[in-house]
Amino acid sequence: MPRGPGETVGQHQTERSSAGASRWLRRYGAVGGLCLAVLLIVLGGTAWRGRSWLGLAAERHPQLIIEDSVASDLAALADDTWSQFLGVLEVRAGCFGDVRLQATRTLGDRAAYEPDTATVTVRVPGSRALLQSALIHEWAHHVEFQCQEHEELRAAFMAAQGLPPDVPWRPDVTPADIPASQWAEIPSEQYAEAMIVLVLGRRQIPTAAPVEAEAVRVLAEWAAEANP
Repeated sequence: MPRGPGETVGQHQTERSSAGASRWLRRYGAVGGLCLAVLLIVLGGTAWRGRSWLGLAAERHPQLIIEDSVASDLAALADDTWSQFLGVLEVRAGCFGDVRLQATRTLGDRAAYEPDTATVTVRVPGSRALLQSALIHEWAHHVEFQCQEHEELRAAFMAAQGLPPDVPWRPDVTPADIPASQWAEIPSEQYAEAMIVLVLGRRQIPTAAPVEAEAVRVLAEWAAEANP
């Protein structure tokens, strides 16, 4: 088309392009919207499985891995209790990993935690209250061994328990070598008992380890990522 003397060069090309774009949008807009919706669903599913669409690590809660030695009724109790435990430690869940659970009839203690394999072993059979308390106690040790941020808690917890600051958090010996008379005096064990109170509201199975209400408060504040 001939241009008039005052016409801007490129204007008609722009108009034709705009008209073409409008026709393209009318033709393919619905299809494009559907594709976008599918893409968002796929990306959302990827993020839900533990990876964001940008390739960044998304938050993943630690898992309770129940081994074949655990009977179905104990497994159900453990799953419910693990959910309660994670509910209390929701904010801190990123600083500790998965934990395994196995059961045996031959364990000398009611339960034990093995840091090298992140495995809790409980002795069966036992009452619901005993097993639930034992699980929380040993999971508290799991957090203690795996979470570096746990060290931020210890001084405030010991002060709340009325313990001198120079008392070792735990002795440099295996739990099996600790005399039963000294077990209740170990800050690490008092902390694990305080975790039972924090998760369940009270200790269902009394032990010799003292637990002060102020220490439970300090633990709750740390669990919520506040400054004890």
